[in-house]
Amino acid sequence: MLFNLVIVASILLHAEAVFTYRFTDYIIEDLYNVKHNYYFNKPYLDKTFRDKEFLVQYKTNKQGFRIGAEDDPETEVGAADWLFIGDSYTQGAQVQYEELYTSKLFDYFPNKIIVNAGISGLGIIDEYYYYIHEGSKLGAKKVFLQICNFNDFMNVDKRQFGFSDYLMQHSNFARFVLYGFKYANPAELPLGRWTEPFYPDEKSNRNFNVFYQEQSEKKQRDLKNFKLYFEKLAEKVKADGAELVVIQIPTKEQVYYKYLDEVITNFNIDASKLDLDFPNRLMAELCDANQVKHLDLLSDFTDTGSHLFFQFDEHLNVAGHDRIAQSLANMEFASNDQAYGVPSLISKLNVGDRYPVFVGGDNNSLTYQSFRDGNMELFIADSLFENIRRLTWNSVDEIHPWTSPDGTQLVCTEGNQSANNTKVVLMNIDGSNRRYITNQENVFGAIPAFDFQGNRIAYAEWVQAKNSGYLSNPRIVIYDLRTGEKSYITTDDYESWRPIFSPDSQKLYFISKEVDNQFDVFEYTLSDGIKKNITNSPYDEWDPAISKDGRKLIYAGKQHGNWDLFLLELGTSKSYPLTRSLGNEWDPTFSPSGKYVYYAATYGLRNGIFKISLKD
Repeated sequence: MLFNLVIVASILLHAEAVFTYRFTDYIIEDLYNVKHNYYFNKPYLDKTFRDKEFLVQYKTNKQGFRIGAEDDPETEVGAADWLFIGDSYTQGAQVQYEELYTSKLFDYFPNKIIVNAGISGLGIIDEYYYYIHEGSKLGAKKVFLQICNFNDFMNVDKRQFGFSDYLMQHSNFARFVLYGFKYANPAELPLGRWTEPFYPDEKSNRNFNVFYQEQSEKKQRDLKNFKLYFEKLAEKVKADGAELVVIQIPTKEQVYYKYLDEVITNFNIDASKLDLDFPNRLMAELCDANQVKHLDLLSDFTDTGSHLFFQFDEHLNVAGHDRIAQSLANMEFASNDQAYGVPSLISKLNVGDRYPVFVGGDNNSLTYQSFRDGNMELFIADSLFENIRRLTWNSVDEIHPWTSPDGTQLVCTEGNQSANNTKVVLMNIDGSNRRYITNQENVFGAIPAFDFQGNRIAYAEWVQAKNSGYLSNPRIVIYDLRTGEKSYITTDDYESWRPIFSPDSQKLYFISKEVDNQFDVFEYTLSDGIKKNITNSPYDEWDPAISKDGRKLIYAGKQHGNWDLFLLELGTSKSYPLTRSLGNEWDPTFSPSGKYVYYAATYGLRNGIFKISLKD
């Protein structure tokens, strides 16, 4: 017996090896991992889906969440404002990531962390188990459940994974052999397309078609299970302190008479036996009974002039995703958590743009750093991020750009931050004539800033002991460009970083760990050496930036476990929060007019440079 098993195993292993390496064109992609009564995207997917109606790149991060083409798959999401759960209509594998309705919502609410957990084929029971096992860990305050009348009300059973499912997950050969038995090809379907919930025979319509008024015991059991697990999900979401919102997507047949007439005529269905509003009424009643907000998209879809579905594929096209995003944006569920309004995204790409600083002598241009070609490079653009011009082309990181008041020179940090091996570099604004301010082998520096006259540069400097390799704490240094002399403002008894000059160049602001080993913002008067802690809070501050009139300071503070922006009135010492989000906002800078603050931020998988207006 054992011998026979060994022989069979050997044959199967050889078949797997031969099929995998000799018949690659026949391999069916395995996209999902089997979970607890549900399945989810595999991590690190990078696939291309081709169909006669679409061509889509499909990528996932290390958690299995779908990401954009330029996004880093190592970036994780630990918390979310809004969590979207659904099937293929939310997964949206027929459109690019940027065209998903959940991605388009970022245009309306750029400071929200929005997570798309849609997976093709999931139903209400799968979605319930996903939420209790994984989704709830994100702590979302709003959970959006996408329901589609296409097939969400049929075959409502707890998913049971058998041996064949696990075999298909781990074997290319088994997946090829078994796939045709488990899934139908659209070319073999009636009318050459998926037509659920409409079927060409009365028995199937009685069993599965939610629009068909006659109900078999099978359909009644499915509707009962749907109600049961919807109530369980609503109860769990409420217990988590979150709000559940249902997004109900109609079928093609509800929206366009062409498709309804096609199934009625070809399947010989008696139209008088159909109730096309039934699932929408059912969902409205369930939502009302469970105090759940309900977005029924039937009227929004029928009122839209453009076609919202693909012609052959049953899913939403780009216009359909855009329509859902608009409908969601019009709902009154988006509370304004911004003290100064909703910010606008300035960056054009999701590539880690940071550290915006306006160019001296120019009220419209700003410099910034951006990840390109495997490292950070420096760029210049106008305030709308048009007319972008790259300044550096190197194999090392160049970060923290700051231009001279006349806009002719630029100072920045060059090197490896993680190894504390960085230098302060001065160059012409076009990247030419590079020279090092920290030009000694064992002297390092970072995060420089010009004064407002262009005569001095302040930065953080540290040294490495030649024999032991020990690195000192960074201290604040002022370098005089006219004489080449250095003045040390702080000692290396504690860390100090991020110096900036006041507009009159009489004061210096920086962060330091001088008190209680945490970063506070300090003010240093250059004429008399008087230093004072101007924030003195129980949490870290970072990134001070001063207004052109010298009356206001903006900084990033880690008050609630993430970085938010705060405005400090220097005359009264009163501070106010500018942002309140789950993301991280930092690197602020005032616009020359003082009406806006530009800053960098990360909101889940999204990042870039943003702009927010200040109140008068």
